[in-house]
Amino acid sequence: MVEPYLITLKEDAEAYTAFQHAGVEFIYMLTGEVIYRHGDNTYRLRPGDSILFDSSALHGPETLVKRPTTYLSIIVYPRT
Repeated sequence: MVEPYLITLKEDAEAYTAFQHAGVEFIYMLTGEVIYRHGDNTYRLRPGDSILFDSSALHGPETLVKRPTTYLSIIVYPRT
C-alpha cells in the first residue's frame, strides 16, 4: 500500500520528531528548508533534496529553518 501526502508547514507550524510507523518513507522537498531527524541522525533538506528511510525509527522535522515549507511524503507499507 502506498500513501502519498503533500505536507505544508506554515509560519505557525511546530517541529515534531515523534512520527513512527511501519514501512519506508520517501520525502522530496519542494519549498522551504528543514532539519529532518531520523533516529540519531539529522539532515538539512532544501528544495530538490530527497531522503528515503525506514519509518519504524522516530522521525520528523526537528528545526523549521525556512517557512513555509512544502514537501511530498510518500509512505510505502509492506504487504500483509
